[in-house]
Amino acid sequence: MSSRLTRKDIKRDEVLETIGGFVGFVTKHGKSIVLAAVGLIVLILALVGYRVYAMGRAEEGSRALGRAQRVYEAPIDSEAPEPDAAVAPSFADEAGRTARARELFESVASEFGGTDAGDIASAYLGSIAAAAGDLESAREHWSGFVDRQPDHLLSQEIRVNLMALDRRLGRGEDLVDELRAELASASSKLPEELLLNQLGLTLEELGRADEALDIYQRLVQDFPQSPYSRVASDRISELEGSAAA
Repeated sequence: MSSRLTRKDIKRDEVLETIGGFVGFVTKHGKSIVLAAVGLIVLILALVGYRVYAMGRAEEGSRALGRAQRVYEAPIDSEAPEPDAAVAPSFADEAGRTARARELFESVASEFGGTDAGDIASAYLGSIAAAAGDLESAREHWSGFVDRQPDHLLSQEIRVNLMALDRRLGRGEDLVDELRAELASASSKLPEELLLNQLGLTLEELGRADEALDIYQRLVQDFPQSPYSRVASDRISELEGSAAA
């Protein structure tokens, strides 16, 4: 028999050597390997469990938010109110409806903090506070929502609400600086024409009519098709008429 090894024999020996080395490694480190495998399985199960829990919590929060929204939008029926109706509640008066809606939204915000439902409930609480004249609480709720949910569909509307609130709170000068800075930034999440409209309104509120006029004219010139352009045109006519009078 020839003493020369064929390519097939060499490959078979390499495979056997590899398997032998693996078996030896497992024999020597078997306990560590088992512990690592168990640890990996536990981690995977924990991640899956957390995901299932988070999804369930989000669904529960959405249901609770829906209940609060139905109360918030419920009709007034002084003759036959049904405040505890699950699907179509009604209330004897607005005060009772608002009190119950606030209670439900506070519960959602508290129990489901960190979820979309909890954040949206906080935004509703801002609206309730603003309607009651509690502007500082409204600003706290709305600012918190925008900070936590900058890309949410509601964020643009809430930011406009915050600007109106700042004007009412006497923060007009600060708001002008913030709006100018945002207009100069390339990373603003708000449309430029909206920012220009808000800047013009704020300058008017501060009695700086000439500056407001310049902003409105820029808005009309740069964004002629924007809905804000029509508003700006009306403000230009009124400001120019006042100046001529």
